[in-house]
Amino acid sequence: MTTEATRPRTDLASPPAEDSRHGPIAQLLIAWSPLSVILVAYGIAHWITAPLGTGDGEDTNRVGAPLHVLGPARADEGLFGVVPTVWLQARLSDGAPHWWDAVAALVYVTHFVVIPLVTAVVWFAVRDRFREWVVAALTMSVVGITGYVVYPAAPPWLASQRGDIGEVARTSHVGWDLLHLDVVGRLTEAGQAGSNPVAAMPSLHAGAALLVALFLWPSVSPAVRLALSAYALAMGLTLVHTGEHYVVDVLAGWAVAVLAVLVAVATRPGGYGRGKRSVPGLTEEAP
Repeated sequence: MTTEATRPRTDLASPPAEDSRHGPIAQLLIAWSPLSVILVAYGIAHWITAPLGTGDGEDTNRVGAPLHVLGPARADEGLFGVVPTVWLQARLSDGAPHWWDAVAALVYVTHFVVIPLVTAVVWFAVRDRFREWVVAALTMSVVGITGYVVYPAAPPWLASQRGDIGEVARTSHVGWDLLHLDVVGRLTEAGQAGSNPVAAMPSLHAGAALLVALFLWPSVSPAVRLALSAYALAMGLTLVHTGEHYVVDVLAGWAVAVLAVLVAVATRPGGYGRGKRSVPGLTEEAP
């Protein structure tokens, strides 16, 4: 007779039997392998937009798309009466790092780990939603990167360098000095120097933060939902304040994230409700 004590566990925290031959490191590499598509797509987009340089190169990229400089700035100005990045930096930036710069630096750098981290969490904790997560992450990335190719856009810091908007500095690395981790700041600057300078519309930094919140929403507690919401908003504000993106870039990134979730939901039977399996450790325990 099988009892509760002897019945084999089949919960989500236990990996499927067919994966038992792989250790955790091997499984992690397997889980991360689909993300290589993002790196390849980004590399292709970077090559296509390379002729534009930082705005003083060719007139168009390799598919004939011109650099857009004033469009996003005028859109922000139409929404708020001012360019929010210029307005914020005039009031919050004085050449010295402040506590909010440290917060901004920390929030900004999470973008580079959040997708791999959530990929690992989904693989090990909610395996039945892994395919859905990969579809969502790849959809958001491919749509966003396609945007960089067909609509290369100058971010606020670059538009300011060209003299097209008011004074804006790229300050996403400044806060590391206050945290006495200036080496991280230098690494951030080095990474930015080698990145695509016209990959601004839509903002995948903003999109990734919202994508994580939307995807995990049905599987986590109200407290975690609040934290995820705060993270998405903090990322958006950070991007605008540090000169990385306009508000319209952020809104476009959020729209792409919503689209990605809808595409992922459409690929699974049962719709949104079927994603309500809980993530161990991120849900409230039943009384």
